[in-house]
Amino acid sequence: MALLAVAVEADLIVSGASAPLAAKIEHHPLSGTVIDLRVTELVAWALTGTAPRFVERLQPAKRRGPSPDKPELGTADRRRLQSNLLELSEYRPRTEASVLLRRQACFPAGLAGLDAPAKLSAQASRYLVRSESWSPSWADARSYAVSRAYRGDPEPLRTFIANTHSSEDCETAALNYTAYWVGDLADREGDDGFMVRRGLRWRGARMYPHLVERLAAEHPLVDLNIHNLWLLLRSQRGLVIDDPATSALLSGRIEALADSGRVSERSRSELRSIADGLSALGIR
Repeated sequence: MALLAVAVEADLIVSGASAPLAAKIEHHPLSGTVIDLRVTELVAWALTGTAPRFVERLQPAKRRGPSPDKPELGTADRRRLQSNLLELSEYRPRTEASVLLRRQACFPAGLAGLDAPAKLSAQASRYLVRSESWSPSWADARSYAVSRAYRGDPEPLRTFIANTHSSEDCETAALNYTAYWVGDLADREGDDGFMVRRGLRWRGARMYPHLVERLAAEHPLVDLNIHNLWLLLRSQRGLVIDDPATSALLSGRIEALADSGRVSERSRSELRSIADGLSALGIR
């Protein structure tokens, strides 16, 4: 029952995104609210057939007779959903709402292995060239780079991390957005402005295990996971003590990951910094 609202939101997005695109594209369901991990994974489930982790942990309901074990879309609806996500992910944003629309179509398209978008707005492209302070286009550039990483090209994401590293507001956005993404921030947001809002109350109790569980050399977003974990442990130092099981898991993964040859030099430096912090607290 706790997942009912999440499922309804995902259903509205799938039905809206698989319908013919309306003339007023800014009214699309993907532009109305900032979606989180659970909603995104449910939308991707309809595209890929791969169940989200949280669904796999649920006990299957007992039903009379055969019933589907995953969302079922007709062939025409599935094709339209795929083509619409691709079209929306290449949409030229004109307003903040349309930036939100574009980036939220971009991510599930990449997650489902569809063709990644080829173009970015001039403002979003700057985040892949040089350091910039935060704007709504930060999230657009991030979604583009993440989508490219899911398609096997990690370089845009590494460049994005490097060029936003020195900006305090971009670091704040990275943490606030990840906290929202995993559910450490419970309130729903209608636009991306919350990312740079100071004083948002979150601890990172969900973010910490979420990131550590995804510290695997083969994960498409491994460099982003390392960077966000490094930011988190600088911001919330007590997490290492509060969650010893996750900290032990983290300690056991650092060396192999740093030596894997699959992460950037910046990621190796951040892993060494994390290892030093754990060692100082007696966690080995």
